[in-house]
Amino acid sequence: MIRYIVSRLIIAVLLLWGLITLSFGLVSLLPGDPAKALLGEFATPQDVARINEQLGLDKPFLERYLDYLVRVLHGDLGTSFFTGSSVSEELWTRLPNTLVYLVPGLILALIIGLAMGAVAAYRVGRLPDRTFGVVVSILMAMPEFVLALILLFIFYQQLKIAPAPLGMLSALDSPPPKVTGWVPVDAVIAGQWGTVGSIFSRAVLPTVTIGLFFAAAFGKTVRTGMLQILGSPQIEFARACGLRPGQVFRYALTDVRGALMTYMVLLFAASLSGAAIIESVFSWPGIGGWSLDGVLKGDVPVIQGFVLVMGATSLLGYVVLDTLITLLDPRTRQNVAPRRREPAAQPAVAAAA
Repeated sequence: MIRYIVSRLIIAVLLLWGLITLSFGLVSLLPGDPAKALLGEFATPQDVARINEQLGLDKPFLERYLDYLVRVLHGDLGTSFFTGSSVSEELWTRLPNTLVYLVPGLILALIIGLAMGAVAAYRVGRLPDRTFGVVVSILMAMPEFVLALILLFIFYQQLKIAPAPLGMLSALDSPPPKVTGWVPVDAVIAGQWGTVGSIFSRAVLPTVTIGLFFAAAFGKTVRTGMLQILGSPQIEFARACGLRPGQVFRYALTDVRGALMTYMVLLFAASLSGAAIIESVFSWPGIGGWSLDGVLKGDVPVIQGFVLVMGATSLLGYVVLDTLITLLDPRTRQNVAPRRREPAAQPAVAAAA
């Protein structure tokens, strides 16, 4: 088991090195000149050459790659060309803002999807299953931003029970003193409970948007897996042994956990990388809007830092997922465990002697 985890970590490190190389190479080959973007269209060639020298863009490609690799190994992701702020610090302060609504949203999606998919599989072909099909079709056909706008129209515009989509803090909320750089945590440390309540009240609609949007995917996965398991020979044997329907149902749910864990990691990586849509709708100060602004401006360090951190997060999630599935599933542990060598068979003549 330890050998398996170490091998996975080695593979993850190699993939991370490949990701660093790929992100640096692709971003460096993108069309456009950051110096011209900084100075404007009326910049002179002398000014462009001066800015390229200051940014280190006049160096050869291999030298810039080695410099970038060394800085990344020291935790330095560079400095934004336009704001002059550290990319590492921006990611450190903005990532928790995204996780405030993203993690509860995925948990909500898991709960809703698990409930809907399990009931639909247990009542296959009946009214709950048909209703589930209609709901899933609607949610999967609806873009994420459309669902967010519908929720804003209902709960903010019509019912007046949701705050305005103007960011994580309102104009009346005073930002807490900077301790960790994470606004919700700093507000708790400072004892500004009104600010904490304002943050979480404004995170409700983004959380519900994520929860409803991904609940359809979770529900479809659960229904498909449950239908296969409920028709399997082991479930038929359990029913023949006289187990109650509730026990059989719980056993079937246990067999789906591997697929749910895999899907959770995949959706977390996808939603973390695509958070720009939600954050644009709700004016949320997370990594999504920040990275989108960097892409539109051609801010190379921001793009490289975002791609690298998202890729590293996904790789870490996959390593943790493989380890958990190996620990929870005896069949996987049996395949991972080194096989013992069978003793060589004795010749028949020697055995007779």
